Amino acid sequence: MDSDVTIFAGASPPEYDLASGDSDLIRLFLLRYDRPNTRRSYERDLQSFFGTEVVTLNQARQVTFVQVNGYIQALEDADYAPATLRRRIASLRGFFAWLIALGALDTNPADRHVIRRVKRSGGSDRAITVLSKEQSRQLIEAVDMDHASGVRNRALLYTLLHCVLRRSEAAAMNFEHVRPVGRHWVLDLPSTKGGADQFVKLPDLVRNQLDDLSSYYGATSGPVWRSLSPNSYGRRLSTTSIYDIVNKTARKAGIQATVGAHTLRHTGCTLAIEAGATVQQVQTHARHKNLETTMIYVHQRDKLADSAADFIDLGENGGNE
Repeated sequence: MDSDVTIFAGASPPEYDLASGDSDLIRLFLLRYDRPNTRRSYERDLQSFFGTEVVTLNQARQVTFVQVNGYIQALEDADYAPATLRRRIASLRGFFAWLIALGALDTNPADRHVIRRVKRSGGSDRAITVLSKEQSRQLIEAVDMDHASGVRNRALLYTLLHCVLRRSEAAAMNFEHVRPVGRHWVLDLPSTKGGADQFVKLPDLVRNQLDDLSSYYGATSGPVWRSLSPNSYGRRLSTTSIYDIVNKTARKAGIQATVGAHTLRHTGCTLAIEAGATVQQVQTHARHKNLETTMIYVHQRDKLADSAADFIDLGENGGNE
């Protein structure tokens, strides 16, 4: 054997004996996915449906489409968002499809032809929170540069706005991921929602912010976003910490809307479109798999900029004549 690849080196393989009916199916199913957030999402969805942390083949075989429909009804009665319902149904459908592929089941109790339809959440009609250019400036200016975290927080806001990163992508950033490509600079994204080995262009403004942060740390490698708290100094910031930094800075800036990291992703896409970028350019920069996702920003801008509401005129006396 001339390969240097060793299977399950240093760890025991998960038990795999479907015939016994005792295998931990969730654990086996999650081996399909490499992104931690994806695994956690599927794990929560499946455990929610089955009501247990470990699911065996015997339990899976007892599930009927009637039970799946009852589960959907219970979620609707509890006022879960349509997007949450669709995600949970997709998790179940994928799980049972996996068992069918293994030859363990014959039919899928979550097949779309046998379960009730879930209403959609509106798509382009759903209002997306975005900041104006002025609000974006106010956000940056609200960073306290006299505080130890000022250099880091300012660089974070610039990076989220200009590179339209997801929280998980920002949290995973290392200084080693920044590299030149010809006369340009890019940020490699080893693990993203759309797949591995993606990259995004770094404008000079953002690269300069990252250079300042590197100098502040005295480091050219390792996590870009680090804790400066005495209890966890130097550790990589979590996605929750990144959200909190953005949210607290927005409140300090006097912005009334709830603002998180994804708000800055929406804002960056919208500002690019308003400045003349094509939909295809924004789709590429944001790494949207489907053009329809990018079009949401266009639809919202057009809906607000050219609305019938602007034509309703009650007269100077407000209709009290």
